[in-house]
Amino acid sequence: MVKHLFDLVDPENEANYEGGLYSNLFTAYPPFQIDGNFGFSAAIAEMVIQSTVNDIYLLPALPKDKWGSGSVKGLKARGNVTVSVSWNDGGLNGFKLWSPNDNNLKAMESESVTRTIHYNEMSVMAKMLKGKVYTFDKELQFIKAD
Repeated sequence: MVKHLFDLVDPENEANYEGGLYSNLFTAYPPFQIDGNFGFSAAIAEMVIQSTVNDIYLLPALPKDKWGSGSVKGLKARGNVTVSVSWNDGGLNGFKLWSPNDNNLKAMESESVTRTIHYNEMSVMAKMLKGKVYTFDKELQFIKAD
């Protein structure tokens, strides 16, 4: 299905296609086009990170044979934490985490965020001050905060 998502579909002969896109970038699959457009990008994001309010899982479903090396920047995890991650040879290379310092938050809310980061059999608890970027290596070891 992924391979056919970007096939250009002729609306006059759409019975000859299994999936694809119309020239206006709507997905050629009834009844709703938007599920294919948003669903595809959401599925890709979930292959790179999955999250709960307390946990972030890095590269949980990465197709290592197809995407051996790569990176993404700015994926939003649950709980308003942003994640950037890079990988080489199908394995984690490093990642960054941050939570924005939102001036609209109630004064009583904590200025820090804590998440447990998981990769393969490793996990680490990361406590972050809002507004700072935290960099980690492939062993989930903290490197620096900017």
